[in-house]
Amino acid sequence: MIRSNPRGWLIVAVIFFTVSFSFAARMSLPVLIPVWETEFNWSRTFLTSGGALIMIVMGCVAPCAGHLLDKFGARYLVSGGTILSGCCVILAALMDSSSSLLSPVWVFIGVYCVLSAVGYGLVSLPVATATITREFEEDRGLATSIGTSGVGGGQVMFIPLIAWAIGFAGWRPTLILFGSLIVAMGILAFFLLPGEPVSTDSKTQTGDAPNSFMAKFAILIRSPVFWLLGGAYFICGFTTAGVVKVHLIPYAASCGFTIITAAWATSFLAGFDMVGMVLSGYLTDRISRPRLLGSVYFLRALSFILLFFITDNVALLFIFAVIFGTLDFATVPPTAGLMASHLGVSTMGFNMGILFLGHSLGGALGSVAGGWLFDLFQTYDWTWIMALTLALVAAVLAWSVPEKREKTPSAAEPATA
Repeated sequence: MIRSNPRGWLIVAVIFFTVSFSFAARMSLPVLIPVWETEFNWSRTFLTSGGALIMIVMGCVAPCAGHLLDKFGARYLVSGGTILSGCCVILAALMDSSSSLLSPVWVFIGVYCVLSAVGYGLVSLPVATATITREFEEDRGLATSIGTSGVGGGQVMFIPLIAWAIGFAGWRPTLILFGSLIVAMGILAFFLLPGEPVSTDSKTQTGDAPNSFMAKFAILIRSPVFWLLGGAYFICGFTTAGVVKVHLIPYAASCGFTIITAAWATSFLAGFDMVGMVLSGYLTDRISRPRLLGSVYFLRALSFILLFFITDNVALLFIFAVIFGTLDFATVPPTAGLMASHLGVSTMGFNMGILFLGHSLGGALGSVAGGWLFDLFQTYDWTWIMALTLALVAAVLAWSVPEKREKTPSAAEPATA
């Protein structure tokens, strides 16, 4: 398999590690919250608002990043984004209450949240999936899933290490070391990733692909497939990044579990992200992708039923983490494959960027809605009911997408449902 496309699998490896570093840096905030609350006397609301800001900026950057990827290729985009986010992590370690230039509030909001989120957006899942998709005809789903499984891999590998290092050496040395590793990975990516925007061989089928941002957008919004997949992906963000990733730990704490136990459950969930993504990628190459995608959303809906019965049952908490983790990022390979088949690979970066924007906005809405429902009813039951219902809607949307396995079209000639 590797011998048939060594260049492609090298790119998969580079994307895996750059995505791992990017998402680990992004998810370092929960580990730093207790430390920064104590040192800077910041509120939990202020710090978690920074996390929401990261998500929104990432989502807004993604379509632009995808557009730049289509025009200039992965080398400058991925390496630049990785180096930028690494530098922001290092700068965050220099926050100093006695300095106006390195004021903690300014550095946290301006550098750690906004500027770093620009870097994360340049190395986001749309860029990763589009970069890999262009390199494969066979095993496309598997390759995409392995490369993007760095999302969970980074959290599993680095978050516990960051937490341990903060306890051992302090948060400032930890961020400097981790940021330096990210910068080094970005430099390595510059030399290993392709510099050309789109391969000129037959596998890309670029045809008369549009070059302008608005031309791509006009084509995209005329496609019924985009609205079906985009609607489902918006709900995907709502139920995962918004509801579960934000509210699972507080819900577990309200059930009587310790924060450490809840954090371990979240770590299990992240670990099974990788399992689910690779399994989904394998199946994407072999069975009906709409059927697979709809089934993932349907099973995700059913998994929310478990949350009603967790109470003080730690085994059930971890069972949910395993099941939901397996289904969490399993939507990415079939969604990317369907987008490539129906709308072409030459504008894949832009198209996935728009989907990711919807996913991020769904996540932000899910986070707020979950908190609002809890404040209103003093229980998470209605939050789980809302997520369950929407996941069922996403399943119907995904099942409505027609399968298309033939040669991918030019982006200028999108398929219709």
